[in-house]
Amino acid sequence: MFFIDTTFFNMDEVQKWFLENCSGDGADASMKKLLEDFSSDDYALSSEGYDRFLITVNAERRKSDRRRTLRIVEHTVTAVLLFVGIVSLVLLSHGKEPVEWKEVYTLSGQTRTVSLSDGSSLRLAPQSRLVYPSSFEGNVRKVFLQGEAYADITHNEKMPFEICSEDVTVTVLGTEFNFSSYLSDSECEVALVDGRVEIQIDSPVSDHVIQMKTGDMVRYDRSSGSVERQHFSADSYLQNVRRDGIQFTNRRMEDIVRALERRFGTQIVIEDEAIKEERFYASFINGEDLLSILNSLNTQNYMQIRRKGDIIYLSLK
Repeated sequence: MFFIDTTFFNMDEVQKWFLENCSGDGADASMKKLLEDFSSDDYALSSEGYDRFLITVNAERRKSDRRRTLRIVEHTVTAVLLFVGIVSLVLLSHGKEPVEWKEVYTLSGQTRTVSLSDGSSLRLAPQSRLVYPSSFEGNVRKVFLQGEAYADITHNEKMPFEICSEDVTVTVLGTEFNFSSYLSDSECEVALVDGRVEIQIDSPVSDHVIQMKTGDMVRYDRSSGSVERQHFSADSYLQNVRRDGIQFTNRRMEDIVRALERRFGTQIVIEDEAIKEERFYASFINGEDLLSILNSLNTQNYMQIRRKGDIIYLSLK
């Protein structure tokens, strides 16, 4: 089992992160935005600028190719050193100690629970990435997520908790919910198991601010900008989480396949476009293997499932 857990402002790690997450025009635009945001002498505003930079970089990378996995690209060391220098100057201004930011990854088939300084915890799903501070300061507790996490947030009315992921931000005071926001998926999903949360969606089509209550599931379609709300059994969902099960609630087959790839570390190829748009309600809590799950989703026997080497192919009969 392999994880990466590093101090965010270590120069080598910053260089690695920058190279892995920036490319082409998006990187130049993000660096320009960084310079503009960190020009302020106000520490709070500078911190907000840093937050926006992280979101900007991720958004640029997603817009360039949502279906592309992370790849290392060549960038000048000068840009990386400039980035490190600016961040260091901002964090050291006004005599403040640098905030220690940490970064955690999970690989295919792996999960990990991360405990935060306020007592909150996030259970990361496979192929997820979390950036979080060693301690929370100011008026908000903020972390950054790419992927999926089940969050159990400690209540603090004076310091709301925010999970930011590309174009979606979830704000809570104290609650339990699941947040799924993978770059490779067509939809982003929030399932509220207990408490209340607010979701802010910054869509190219239209922006949304949604208040959720226990048992609400909100799904945002990134391609169309549409938002769907439905209700689910919070008790059943929680039981599924505790048993490390798999649950799909009206999910596209295209996204189900991506989730199964992350879970089992096996490539699955859908050969017919019609299969991608099929939607399913399904739950698996008994440790079913990959082929058993696919066969269960094929109860109407409309798909042909075949394995060639390490790849599974799905096609219409």
